[in-house]
Amino acid sequence: MDVSSVIEFITRKSLKTFKTKGSRASLPKQHEAYKRESDNKGIVFVSPSKEKLSQGKGHIVTSYETLQEQCDHLTHWTPNTFLGGTYIDFKKRILQGHTKENLKQINTFVVDVDTKNTDLFAFFLACEEEGIPAPSIILETPRGYQFYFVLEAPMFLTKESNYQVLKVANRIVANIKEALGSHVPVDQGCTPFGFYRIPNNENVLYFNDQQTVSAAAFIEWSKAYEKRKRKGAFHVVYAPNQEAQIHQEWYRTLLNSTHIQQGHYMSSRNNALLTLAIANYASGRTYEEAFNELDQFNSNLENPINPREFKRTMKSAYSGRYKGAKKEYIQGLLDQWTDQSINLAKGKGWYKFKKARKDRERSHYEEWEQDILDYLKTHTSSEEELTDVFICDSQAKLAERLGMAVSTLKEVLKRSTKIMKVVKGKGRGQQTYIASREVLFKCFLQLRKKLIHHGVTWKAMYQAFLFEDKSLEDVFELFFLPFEQWTIEHEKRCRTPMIC
Repeated sequence: MDVSSVIEFITRKSLKTFKTKGSRASLPKQHEAYKRESDNKGIVFVSPSKEKLSQGKGHIVTSYETLQEQCDHLTHWTPNTFLGGTYIDFKKRILQGHTKENLKQINTFVVDVDTKNTDLFAFFLACEEEGIPAPSIILETPRGYQFYFVLEAPMFLTKESNYQVLKVANRIVANIKEALGSHVPVDQGCTPFGFYRIPNNENVLYFNDQQTVSAAAFIEWSKAYEKRKRKGAFHVVYAPNQEAQIHQEWYRTLLNSTHIQQGHYMSSRNNALLTLAIANYASGRTYEEAFNELDQFNSNLENPINPREFKRTMKSAYSGRYKGAKKEYIQGLLDQWTDQSINLAKGKGWYKFKKARKDRERSHYEEWEQDILDYLKTHTSSEEELTDVFICDSQAKLAERLGMAVSTLKEVLKRSTKIMKVVKGKGRGQQTYIASREVLFKCFLQLRKKLIHHGVTWKAMYQAFLFEDKSLEDVFELFFLPFEQWTIEHEKRCRTPMIC
């Protein structure tokens, strides 16, 4: 893979091919490029380190020739092209001009996941579930990953239209982040059209130059997404605990009630908000997840609570003083504001909650699943040899290693969507191979990266790895076939216009 082709693909050929001065290209090539290219090319800002960037330091690049020479010595750039730029202090290289109003065109939307403790395959599945096209490029960063959604054709900004395109683009990016953020830990605070990691010869994990989407398709998706939100079709991220209060009918009923008013003792809109927030806290949701959902609930009310009071109520719910939403408060709210007959749990006081694991004789399957994932995280790796992505043994010995009954292991592997299993052989010689889906997908991306670099087929890639036991090749194929097949089918779908 030539990293310059990745850079050109992202920026949609909006820079000059060669330097204006000091180019290493031959004069005929420079002359040909000069005749072919228009005068309205733009620039990108770059920086050699995060520390320098935090000080506003960097330099301006106008050509692909310069980017190709410097990309391995740079850390950040602006993938969206600017009209021009200058320096506040030329000697110290303090940049000026990377403002939204100075954008020439928007080439790509970038989503930042600022942690490596995430399932990359889940990001692709989240895109599919939300109707968002798959990313064109994935870059690995020191702390996480960045996903580039490259546009089929740039969105150009004009002063005459009062930068309306920028407002639309900002809205699209906000909706993409919000939609994906309900599935994976997206950095919601990342500046939409600022600096991101620059592609180099080491950090490109995934590159599909056939995957672009028109701005019109993104606009239609964004409209459809906002329409779903207005209708109150919340996407709820359920906690593993099936007894969680946010799973219960009363919670969804109150969440979709828009006519709750103030001034009703024990059944006011403030009490409704506090009750819903406590249910989120007791169900194990983060403050940010609860805040986002209940902020939408408040916005849908005919008479919303003011922002200051909303934040005060949310902080109170997450103060740790409450164990869960009380039955009498819930019943009062239902009686006052709904006409549905909802059966609440029997008994008084607090709803039943899962005891701490140390206080129970039996563990829940979700906890056993997490035990297996923790073990796999310690004992497998996507960075070493290919055989290190899984562990294998008889099911009896695996259960012994994992500290659980064989029946429990079988049930967890049957239910789990996070653990992949391949069984090989029969009778006493039967071997069970298990692996974390997250580790497998990271390994899969590494393999695709090697494939792109060397231009080899998947079958040749299988053969290229050194297996002491050649019989493991079919195990490898069984593990990776779902990822490869999914990618092929997904890429085929993405080559046609997105239907929202």
